[in-house]
Amino acid sequence: YFKAFTKQFTTGEDYQGADRELQTVRQMMIDFLQNHSQEVRPPACPPLDPVWSSDITSLFDKNSHHYTAIVFEGTSSYVGREVILDLIQYENIVVRRALNFDKAFLEKLGVLSVPSCYLIQPNGSHGLINNLKPLRSFFSSYLKSLPGVRKKLLLPLQLPAEENKEENTETKVWKEFDKSRLYMADLESGLHFLLRVELATHKTLEGAELKTFKDFVTISAKV
Repeated sequence: YFKAFTKQFTTGEDYQGADRELQTVRQMMIDFLQNHSQEVRPPACPPLDPVWSSDITSLFDKNSHHYTAIVFEGTSSYVGREVILDLIQYENIVVRRALNFDKAFLEKLGVLSVPSCYLIQPNGSHGLINNLKPLRSFFSSYLKSLPGVRKKLLLPLQLPAEENKEENTETKVWKEFDKSRLYMADLESGLHFLLRVELATHKTLEGAELKTFKDFVTISAKV
């Protein structure tokens, strides 16, 4: 794990989780993000800390240009943070999470179980999203399907304009790639992935695996 804005050289920090399950790894990564101190938190990282009941109440009956979704959950739940990260690339919606401490407030909103998703519309109206299974995938899919919620457009990188030089007045014409031909860039990319990524997953090579690799190197050298 490489911390944001690290000023000194580092080879990163190794972490060994309880198991190699995807869910465990994802939760560990969320912990990394949340434990970044405020001073060195990446600006693109959304707030993952829970909001208070008073913060939610202040949003009611106020017009806004976007939806606000509140995921109510228990202290050990990661659903809210996962949904926040799922929707980070979408516009016209903001996702927050709140813990189920204020029982009276939850009862007032009709939140009978957690995790639950509560939606505040742009016109200020609000209510619980019913008939949704209390799972990250269901919450995220529903919020992405709301009218006006769409993936943010990534602006192309703006390169500085070149100075006009008379000798560079020719316009470069891009050649369409020929599907029937094999390109060196593809070969290099494939070799890079095989040797740097695939091979690196094996701590040792022996027996049939080692013979296969030797044969591959021999063929590569010949052709």
